[in-house]
This record gives sequence, structure tokens and C-alpha cells, in this order.
Amino acid sequence: MRLDSATLARLRRHLMHRGQALATLLAEVLAGKRPPQLAELLAQKPGKRPEDVLRLALAQIEDRRRLIDAGDDRYGRCDVCAAELTLTTLAEMPWADRCVTHAIFGEA
Repeated sequence: MRLDSATLARLRRHLMHRGQALATLLAEVLAGKRPPQLAELLAQKPGKRPEDVLRLALAQIEDRRRLIDAGDDRYGRCDVCAAELTLTTLAEMPWADRCVTHAIFGEA
């Protein structure tokens, strides 16, 4: 399954919306606030500082955006095994960069 231009445009918009939300959270954290939305992100990366978790998430979004903008067919594929991610996965998480196996079990 390769993605058509309309689908890529929709995924890019969703990706940018998520990036904007994360950038806002980062600004709040850097201002000394602890927004409630942060708890879910921190639970995924125990032991890391909130600003580091947010910067990593923003970098992942930026990497995916660059692939889309460059027309690079690596967008929508696992960074480890190159398996195509499902449209359902990308619709929920357009920043996804791993297939289910590698997301759960790590790199092989």
C-alpha cells in the first residue's frame, strides 16, 4: 500500500497538529508548569526529564514531516525492517516509525 497525495496531506496535517500540541506542552514545561497531558507521555519514558521526552517526540514528528515533504517512501514504513505500516496505524499515529513487532519488542 503506497499512500496517495490526499492521504499524505491529511496525515501531514494531523502530524503538524500533534507537533503544535507538543511544542505548547514543551513551552509550558520550560515555564515551570506541569500540564496534566504530560503524564501520559512521561509514563512511556520513565526516568527521563519531561523536556527531554517532549524534545524527542518533536524530533520524531519533524523526521516524519521531512519524509512526507521530500516524497520519501520511507514514510509509512518501519525504520527497522521496512515493513509497511497500516493506514489504520498511520491514521492514529502519523508519527509512527516502527511496526508493531519493533515498537513492542525493540530492534531485532
